[in-house]
Order: sequence, then C-alpha cells, then structure tokens
Amino acid sequence: MSINRTCNHDALPDLQGIPGLPTDRSVWAIPNWNESFIGMTECCTPNEVHVGGADGFEGCVLWCLIPDSILKGKDGKIGEQGAVLSDMNQCVKNKGGLESRYINGGQVKDNAASSKMGRTTLLGAGVGVLLAVGLLA
Repeated sequence: MSINRTCNHDALPDLQGIPGLPTDRSVWAIPNWNESFIGMTECCTPNEVHVGGADGFEGCVLWCLIPDSILKGKDGKIGEQGAVLSDMNQCVKNKGGLESRYINGGQVKDNAASSKMGRTTLLGAGVGVLLAVGLLA
C-alpha cells in the first residue's frame, strides 16, 4: 500500500496531541510519507500502524505501539528508553530505506502493572470456575 502525502519530515506534534495515541503505552511516531510507511509497517508488526495527527498535522503522523521484539530484551524486561527508541528508529530507517533526515518521537512506558492485573483477574475467574464445578460434582 502506498500513501502519497506532503508532510513535513522535520515536524511532529506533541505525542499527547495525537488523537487516539495511548499516552500510557510505549509508542513510536514518525512523519507520514511512502518510505516511512513501509518501514513502520515492517517494524511495528504485529501491531497496527495508525495514521493520525491534528492541528495542521492531519494525516501526517504514523504511530504504533512498540512491539515486544524491540521493546523487551532477551531477559523479558523493558529496555531503557534511549536504546528502545534508537532500535525502533534504526529498524524503520533500514526497512523503509530512509536516506534523508527526519524527526521521530516516542516513549517507553513500563506496562507491567496492567499485564499483572490482567493475569490476576484471569486467575481469579479460573478459581471461581473450579469452585463452581466442584460444587456441582
């Protein structure tokens, strides 16, 4: 899929100003043009690449949740922000064949608390089902 945009490669809005971008998650953003779209599609997988922007940036921002393959180290822990964003930048640059300079932005958040909460809820539901089955038997 090719996207033809006339977007400034040297400007991005503040991340909090991008509609739909979750500010509590690890995300990466770049201006939208053909090569950046190709690189983002390759590097964000399995996560979706979103097209957004506001206040003069409509349709000119690509963003995605940073995939675990880049976000986490071999030990399963979230990497240091500078290293993660550098790895994401290098991936998009290589996969998209980006040769010109461009601006990019991102943030790395520790989402471990939300993951643990999801597992705890699932565990609680599983124990509840086992108790119900035990009472029926």
